[in-house]
Amino acid sequence: MGIISVIIIFICICVDNMVTANMSAMKMTDGKSVFSIKMALFFAGFNVLLFWLGYLISLIFFRNWVYLAHNWVAFAFLLLLGIKFMLESIEKSPSFSSEDAGSTGKLCKVSALIAMNSFLVGYAAETMDSACFPQWVFLALITFGMTLLGFFLGDNNAKTIKSKKVELLAGVVLIVMAVRLIIV
Repeated sequence: MGIISVIIIFICICVDNMVTANMSAMKMTDGKSVFSIKMALFFAGFNVLLFWLGYLISLIFFRNWVYLAHNWVAFAFLLLLGIKFMLESIEKSPSFSSEDAGSTGKLCKVSALIAMNSFLVGYAAETMDSACFPQWVFLALITFGMTLLGFFLGDNNAKTIKSKKVELLAGVVLIVMAVRLIIV
């Protein structure tokens, strides 16, 4: 899996962070700028942590078992993530209101829940013999940027959530990337 493919996958999985930030910005009335930085740092930290965890678990426990089927494992994970994103595009995503801005516990729970996507991608990246170092840096930067983008695109007066369409598109792209893994 090349670095361009990995960056595209990271952008797709970080759409979940963007949607949560966008929906939170639509609910918040005050303190948006401070909370947006806090949210972006939490999301980036949890994404990197769970990416490392997935990478290490694959490296330590499953490296010898999936050697012959590494493309199929990565295919299955990306396909499942793509289907998950497509389904999430029609349902409600977690969000924060102004009252939740001080709740670090809720922020940790939501960050861990969203970062499970990174766990699967970390596992798949290791099975494809990709290096860990440059990837987690890209993941942290993309997560931080997409969270801030989603937060600042959110508007209190918006009637529709435009980031949900992006989530559907991300699901389609992940499915295409999954199919590409077994074809090439």
